[in-house]
Amino acid sequence: MNLEDDILIENFLRNELSDQERTSFLERIKSDPDFKEQYLLEKQLHESLNEEDWSFVNTIDSKEADEYEALFKSEEIQNLKEVIKNASTNSKGDRSKVIRLLTGIAAAVVIGIFALRPILSPSVLDTNTLYASYADFNNLPSFAERSSEDINENLVTAEKLFKEKNYEKAAFTFNTILDSDKSLSGAYIYAALAESELGNFDKAIEVLNELESSDLIDSEKAYWYKSLVYIKANQVEQAKKELKSIIEKSLFNKGKAQELLKELE
Repeated sequence: MNLEDDILIENFLRNELSDQERTSFLERIKSDPDFKEQYLLEKQLHESLNEEDWSFVNTIDSKEADEYEALFKSEEIQNLKEVIKNASTNSKGDRSKVIRLLTGIAAAVVIGIFALRPILSPSVLDTNTLYASYADFNNLPSFAERSSEDINENLVTAEKLFKEKNYEKAAFTFNTILDSDKSLSGAYIYAALAESELGNFDKAIEVLNELESSDLIDSEKAYWYKSLVYIKANQVEQAKKELKSIIEKSLFNKGKAQELLKELE
């Protein structure tokens, strides 16, 4: 794996790719097994150094969570994290070999202390990649493409902010628009996705529940986007529930819902 791929993967993990680059990245993961393996290794290292992103934490009970938290904050693990940071930053050799070695060491330390579950197992569901793949920001409805007579300029501005990944301002603008006009189904979707990107999952679901309960023609799309928000929030069972509703009721994106449900099971 070359340096360019290392940089590409790092930029993806930091959410620094353009929409086009993001789409190409996800397509490559599907078609290139070696690249996918490298991505998963990089992701493991990224999560091992970021206590906010340990993907398993939402899938365990409170007792286990307390034990993991205590482990993560222990002096031994903090020292190990520092070693990993220094080695991955300073190594001039094959970075993938360094990552394999260090993530293996980290996993061995954790398993040796608690012997609870294989934290870095390749079978762990990669919800971030699933979300990014199925959310497909490039195919969201565009307000900018409509006639200027039919569209509020604030919507165009908000869409531009979203595409520039300025999610905080985009969420604020879309929510402000919705406060005065509840008839814009696309605005609900953009607002919810912006909130989701900010990690405001409860707010995202609240926005989509409002769309679902409306009499708008696109109200059924709320089920699909709620399933995506739940996936990003790592609430897999809730996501499955929404997907099953789509399939049973033959709602928007039924085919994709069937495909995604298989990925989750």
